[in-house]
Amino acid sequence: MNVERIRQLTFDGFGYQCRIVENAAPLTEPVVVLGGAFQDMYAYQRLEARWAASATVVSVDLPGSGAADVLPASYGFDFLTGVLADLLDLLGLRRVNLFGASYAVPIAYGLAQEHPHRVARLALVGAAPVYPPDRRAALRAMADALESGDADAYARMSIAALLSPGERDVHKRAVVTRVLARTMGSVTQADIPRHLASTYRVIDWQGLRPGGVRDVPALVFTGEHDSLTRPDLGREAAATIAGSIFTLIRGADHLCHLERPLEMSQLLDRFFTDQPLDDLAYLTPLEHLARPAALAP
Repeated sequence: MNVERIRQLTFDGFGYQCRIVENAAPLTEPVVVLGGAFQDMYAYQRLEARWAASATVVSVDLPGSGAADVLPASYGFDFLTGVLADLLDLLGLRRVNLFGASYAVPIAYGLAQEHPHRVARLALVGAAPVYPPDRRAALRAMADALESGDADAYARMSIAALLSPGERDVHKRAVVTRVLARTMGSVTQADIPRHLASTYRVIDWQGLRPGGVRDVPALVFTGEHDSLTRPDLGREAAATIAGSIFTLIRGADHLCHLERPLEMSQLLDRFFTDQPLDDLAYLTPLEHLARPAALAP
């Protein structure tokens, strides 16, 4: 039976935490899980049973996320990459499987770029090289609604930003819509600073660092109907990682972990344990991206 423990940590005066599910006889490197902007270290708990059967799983609330200290928007994603590198040192993790979702993509990408020897495999969901102006405008409208205290408008705008249009065939759309409406519509006064800072951090983000990522096996994916980090944006992000694999999960949009949790869990487990992916019927054909010109010496 896997043993679970919580670690409380600090970096540069900001408190944060991680949840460690220890595997005494792992088959692969530890899996480090970084969730999205409005998620916490339990957001992927439903998916992690497969991963925990193969590896120690470390789920993290970095500063600004979950129950960690609020992180002002003036602290960008580079700062959070520094927190992550320090965490690996504190936990004695020399090399890990790293998973970053949406908001966490720049953090995970930054670590793989700065310390490729520490990342055995990199998995990114909901990636974009930069957010287009229309997506930034949608996020700014969300922030404006929240600052005005209109929780209902904030929930509606969150649904519009995170879920694809209703005519697209998305698994569990009605259930996911209700969950998102309840979650985003029940933001408390205490939650508002964290939500606002995370949203403005994304709005202010200037895009993935130039130079790309080398020498790290990588899987980049999202839902085929993702309207926030559209498939073409995900493909562009994947093209900055030498030798990466890009694919889409059928019948999902930006919230793959809620719409197709079993499939996403299996996909990541296979990737982290070097099993084939090309027989998974819920994926679009795998795109093996050659060494991109941007990375050529």
